[in-house]
Amino acid sequence: MKIVRLIGRLGNQMFIYAFAKALEYYTGDKVFFDTSFLVSDEHDDLQLNKIFDIQLDIIPFKQIPMRFKEPVFAKIPFIANHKKIFKFLLRNNNITREKQANKYQPDLLAIKNDAYYLGYFQCENYFKEIENDIKKSFTFKTIKDNSLVQKRKKIEQYECPIFINVRRGDYVTLDRSNVVHWLCDLSYYQKAARFMKEKFPNCTFIAVSDEPQWLEENLKIDYPFKIFSSNTAYLDIYLLQACKHAICANSSYSWWAAWLIDNKDKVVIAPDPWLDVGRDVDIIPDNWIKFPRLG
Repeated sequence: MKIVRLIGRLGNQMFIYAFAKALEYYTGDKVFFDTSFLVSDEHDDLQLNKIFDIQLDIIPFKQIPMRFKEPVFAKIPFIANHKKIFKFLLRNNNITREKQANKYQPDLLAIKNDAYYLGYFQCENYFKEIENDIKKSFTFKTIKDNSLVQKRKKIEQYECPIFINVRRGDYVTLDRSNVVHWLCDLSYYQKAARFMKEKFPNCTFIAVSDEPQWLEENLKIDYPFKIFSSNTAYLDIYLLQACKHAICANSSYSWWAAWLIDNKDKVVIAPDPWLDVGRDVDIIPDNWIKFPRLG
């Protein structure tokens, strides 16, 4: 039996799902999902099977073998809120973890015995071999909002739509001393747009952000752009993947929107470094172009 823990928001859930499908492909074992750590709120609830036309093999918490469960006291509020302090007390050596977040670890796909996996697995190398299957899995269920469908059709009518995704939201308020994510400088978008315009003179820039008003007031690039936003993060992916090329933010939503673009000749620009962790990470695919995120 192999079990993978689902955690995080939709973009993270998509990476974890893709990793689980790769596990099934490489090991031949059935993989189940532990959803007991997802919080029932608007962001961190189970979203995969609500948004995409996929079936999840969910294992009830009570059926998970005890050796794969964290200590009961891990759910005590004080301990849960101070995991860094109690990390050695909370660690379960029966759980298979990423040694380093965002680094490709092929040995994780070769475990023959029962295993419980915990991580974000943000690297396409895990599932590159089954790329077409993953893209098929992430097919949106029927979009009932006709105005949104019309927005996508309008994007598809442009000769060469290129998306510019700006992540704001919680990135603006995060404490830089405690996080690995940070905003991309305006200069990143300016340089990336200039590169794309030189490569694709007839392109149309499609700007999407979780703060559309910010785009109107602050996105200063050398070329006009169209603003298309849905006010719902996962539906922004629906709009963005209608483009032919991409200028990404350092966001898993942005990553998936670019990765799901159906264009074998697509050019994708990604911010570097993607994360402030002081080391190389493998989240940016080898065929994407890196531009400095700052300065």
